[in-house]
Amino acid sequence: MSLSLVDARTRAQIVSEVAYEIHLDLRDATDPGAGEFTATTRVTFAATPGAVSFLDLQHAREVSVELNGRPLDPAVVHDVAGERVQLPDLEAENTAVVTARLPYVTDGDGLNRFEDPADEAVYLGAYGGMDVARRVFACFDQPDLKASFTLQVEAPTGATVITNAPAERRPGAEDDGPGTWVFGTTPPISTYLFAVCVGPWASRTWEHAGLEMGWHCRASQAEDLDRDLPGLRSVTERAYDHYARIFTEPYAFGAYHQDFVPGHNWGAMETPGCVTFRDELLPTGSTDEALARGRAMTIAHEMAHMWFGDLVTFRWWEDTWLNESFADYMGFVVGGVALPGENALAEFDISRKAGGYAADLRPSTHPVAPRPEDVPDVDSAFNNFDAISYAKGNSCLRQLAFWLGEETFLAGVNAHLGAHRFGTATLQDFVASLQGVTDRDVAGWVEAWLRSTGHDTLVVERSEGPPVLHREGMRPHRVRVRGYLSGEAGRLDPAWEQVVDLADEPVTLSEADLVVPNATGDTFARVVLDDRSRTVLGGALSRIPDEHTRVIAWATLLDEAVRAELAPADLVPLIEEHLPAEEAAVAVTHVLARGLLAVTAVGLPEELPGLYDRLATVGLQLLAGDDERPAVVQSAVSAVLATSHDAELLGRWLSDGSARGSLTQAQRWQAVIRLAELDALPEDLLAAELERDGSSVGRLAELSARAARPDPAAKRDALEHLAAEGTSNREITALARGLWDPERRDLVDGLVGDFLTAGAQVARRGQAIGLVVGRATPAFRWTPQQLADLRSTLTDESLPPVLARTWADILHDQTRTQSAQR
Repeated sequence: MSLSLVDARTRAQIVSEVAYEIHLDLRDATDPGAGEFTATTRVTFAATPGAVSFLDLQHAREVSVELNGRPLDPAVVHDVAGERVQLPDLEAENTAVVTARLPYVTDGDGLNRFEDPADEAVYLGAYGGMDVARRVFACFDQPDLKASFTLQVEAPTGATVITNAPAERRPGAEDDGPGTWVFGTTPPISTYLFAVCVGPWASRTWEHAGLEMGWHCRASQAEDLDRDLPGLRSVTERAYDHYARIFTEPYAFGAYHQDFVPGHNWGAMETPGCVTFRDELLPTGSTDEALARGRAMTIAHEMAHMWFGDLVTFRWWEDTWLNESFADYMGFVVGGVALPGENALAEFDISRKAGGYAADLRPSTHPVAPRPEDVPDVDSAFNNFDAISYAKGNSCLRQLAFWLGEETFLAGVNAHLGAHRFGTATLQDFVASLQGVTDRDVAGWVEAWLRSTGHDTLVVERSEGPPVLHREGMRPHRVRVRGYLSGEAGRLDPAWEQVVDLADEPVTLSEADLVVPNATGDTFARVVLDDRSRTVLGGALSRIPDEHTRVIAWATLLDEAVRAELAPADLVPLIEEHLPAEEAAVAVTHVLARGLLAVTAVGLPEELPGLYDRLATVGLQLLAGDDERPAVVQSAVSAVLATSHDAELLGRWLSDGSARGSLTQAQRWQAVIRLAELDALPEDLLAAELERDGSSVGRLAELSARAARPDPAAKRDALEHLAAEGTSNREITALARGLWDPERRDLVDGLVGDFLTAGAQVARRGQAIGLVVGRATPAFRWTPQQLADLRSTLTDESLPPVLARTWADILHDQTRTQSAQR
């Protein structure tokens, strides 16, 4: 049962002034086969006298309910669907006490239980998110009924508990039990922001700016945490100091702890006081530069939510974008400050922004800011956690800040945070705050940019005169345009730069051989170059002197490749010619990675081996040069490991290291999986690598390697394991990584239909696992029969909404790109 907007609004009119006291009995969690825990919730709230309302509680059994001192029959009030506790005949002031047994999960949607294969330690975690709280305790699970939380946990012996508030009593204190943890009361927060993390964490804490801070991880990852701690601490402190400077509202949640946790479905979650990150962001052995940069952006993103999302929260899920777009924008801006060295916004333009463009072309696209009625229930809302709300929304706010001016934009943000502190707010409230600090028509801008779908195209045209820039679309754009002149020896020289306000009327530009609109990525619009610029770009791409503009040029080509407007056979020569001379590390990293994805998704099966060999050669050429930048070296090594057919080379790299140093543990597993794909992985080599890395990551990589073997039985076994009851979210991802071999289509084509059937069943376990299944779908070019099977599957009205959306997007992308090729 998905909570509807109608039910949420009705409940919010009845219920107010909510507070939770939660008791979790987790003492048996370390017992072999532990499957359930006990949760007792005492919720106090005001209500309309005589009204009827309900608490959300899902997958519970042995439920007991007491309302205002009188027991209620659970068979009557805990409805047949098993998802709501009915509260009849409410008084002005109410107290409900609900006790229930609830299951541990392995898919992150509830109280996740994970047994670490490295040391058999058990970790538990509810990491927050949509519909997660109702699987942990009885609650009014909607964002506008913010409440204070007071938590008590009976934890297994030796476990540490981290939650939204600092601990007031720990085990051994006063007369509590040996594993009792008692925490202070939080300020008002929404239920989706509740978090609790339990286990023998390795913890590193310190004080900064008068605030307790900490990083935590599984005990088996302690050495990796200590290795990265100086950088993690520096990024945390620098990001915090930056937000403290630009926001007038102080940080409001008592302490700032960050925890690398197992089983997380997202990159991270902004649960206040206890921010959680997926533990893959703390890799075994070493952390490459690209991951460190991405992690810094994530740290800054989640910290931005402490103000935009946690302090001030959206009222209903149509304003998801207000949280995610703002945090995504600030994540790159502040992440680049917290970990300087590369142009963070340029990296966004060549990486994350592409997802926004792709999503905006699909039938499933939606306005960045839909109206409440367009998000009728929570299932619908879940589908809005997508590249529209993140990447496109980020780009829209970036354009808004450029249009208003950064200082004016931040003044409006601060007015908004101050006016709605600890409350909820809507888009209209945000617009009013911005409108109060500027005479520009913010409301009109919002209607044009946030209430409509699709994106504009900026087109450069030439006839007999100078180049002209015009817009295909309906939105106003403030955009930076740069022109370049061809010089001696193929050099490109800067000619001019113009900041253009582009609307209905075309803008005449100065003469130049190469004209690049949106040269620093300040707006969200596709770019079409004129023929003369296109010819110059093909021969001089790597010689554009401005790094950000050069990155934009690469991003334009990669976007065309994904849309099948630039054939893989035309993209790869551009990579071969220009990437070895590329000076921007972010360009090298993302051109190699996105180029491979585009070739795989669009290329004909018979083309792939040859194109892969050419990409491997580019990687080897980069390694043969004298570029010492870690990001370039690591990206080149990974490109070779992903594409090479030279099993002898890969085996030698595993034994002796690559041409530029030893492989990281992640790269070692990449080599092992590639050897398995090439049918060149002896069992003793796999066993030796497991002996070297017996961590949870290693165990998952073993699943990938076994699934990657070019053997029909191995492929069938992988699919059966993926579909089995109890297979975790991480295991599904690992199995799919090895299963879908784009070069061995004879082994996997016949399994796609079976995957569609099995995946639909797995996705019925919950929203997040449905997204995991969607991402486990093969990313190669589909056959006509596979597309027909997918169309047939999508006619099933019982298909979980998030999976139906993902598969419909895949069908659209495949159909569009194959049509473009024809």
